[in-house]
Amino acid sequence: MTPIRSFIAAACMAAVSACTTVMAPSQSGFLSSYATLSRGPDGSAVMRSTTAIDPTRVTLGDIEWHASMSAGVSDEERRLLLRQLGGELVLRARDLPAAPQGRPAVLRAAITHVETVSPALNAVSALVLVVPLDRGGASVDIEAVDPDTGEQLAAITLGHFAPLSEFKAHFSRLAPAQLALRKAAADFGVLLRPAVASAAEDHQRLPAPALASLPTAAR
Repeated sequence: MTPIRSFIAAACMAAVSACTTVMAPSQSGFLSSYATLSRGPDGSAVMRSTTAIDPTRVTLGDIEWHASMSAGVSDEERRLLLRQLGGELVLRARDLPAAPQGRPAVLRAAITHVETVSPALNAVSALVLVVPLDRGGASVDIEAVDPDTGEQLAAITLGHFAPLSEFKAHFSRLAPAQLALRKAAADFGVLLRPAVASAAEDHQRLPAPALASLPTAAR
């Protein structure tokens, strides 16, 4: 194979890999249990709460860094990412519907892997190959635990690369990882709601039929 063909083949493979958003999550051992999690289609592993959680009794627990120190993330960047993850979880807890009879919960989370991007490399690859090759992203472990019993109520372990649709994010060193943290918190927020409750909320959101579309009685 000629050097030009080799370059084209390598470039095509790199471009294809840049299109996937699935990052294999790292089982860091942070969660109290991984045994009850089931694998999702996006590569994540999840456990959904089977009981309502009272948002007024949700507290934020440990938010830890379990990623390799060789990830090239500075102390300041690490603190920034941890603060963001904690803040995103607080927002998801506030979005929970009122449940006075629900259970209390402590939210715990760990960032288990981070991939930053090189804005310069992506600028060059975007010019040559149209797409930025340095994807960037993060993997996270999150769980809700009953503070009284220690029972795991909901959990997720998720790894996510920034999609190409978030084009601008590929030219900021931490932006893809921040997108991954936001997605992990959003997906976890869904898991805090029992499936039956979520279905009922979705039903309530259905728009009422327009009066003009209803049949009128014959006069």
